[in-house]
Amino acid sequence: MKFHRIKIVVALAVALSVAATSSSYAALCVWRKPDQDIKEFFPGAETYKTEYKKPSGSQEKAIEKRIGTSLDPDESEFKFYRILNGGKQVGTILTHLGKGQFGAIEIVVALDNNAKIKGTAIQRDREKKRAELRSDKFLGQFRGKDKNDPIKTGQDINPVPGAEKSSETVAFSVRKLLVVYDILN
Repeated sequence: MKFHRIKIVVALAVALSVAATSSSYAALCVWRKPDQDIKEFFPGAETYKTEYKKPSGSQEKAIEKRIGTSLDPDESEFKFYRILNGGKQVGTILTHLGKGQFGAIEIVVALDNNAKIKGTAIQRDREKKRAELRSDKFLGQFRGKDKNDPIKTGQDINPVPGAEKSSETVAFSVRKLLVVYDILN
């Protein structure tokens, strides 16, 4: 009986250790409000289909080179949500989870069929400057950008005063998604 309890305690400790290690990374992100986002970014569109994209070794290296850092350990597969209107693709939604100043920031990026940003949203965060980060003044800066834009705070994105780290997280997530889309699409 004692041996069984020890095994359970050890298994729990290992699971908590893995969870703690994973929380220092940020990438996997669930698309929480598909109906709302489709209406907002693709008025008239009815539905979506999910495509799973797994980068090859060379694609992974190309992504990492362009974003200037390694992919997070859980970024072995990406979801492309293809937005459909009348059965025809009108765009794609991508999601990413980045580490903000006060926790995770879940970002949604809507792309048109030419890979230009139609819109960006924050679907979940714990930031103190939440309203400013979710404002059109900040998120509107991403609209119309594509893979050729730097998408960096201090260059083509003005950070939210007092939320520079969180602004940088959002900008990096958007840039990463554009690179992933460009290489895997």
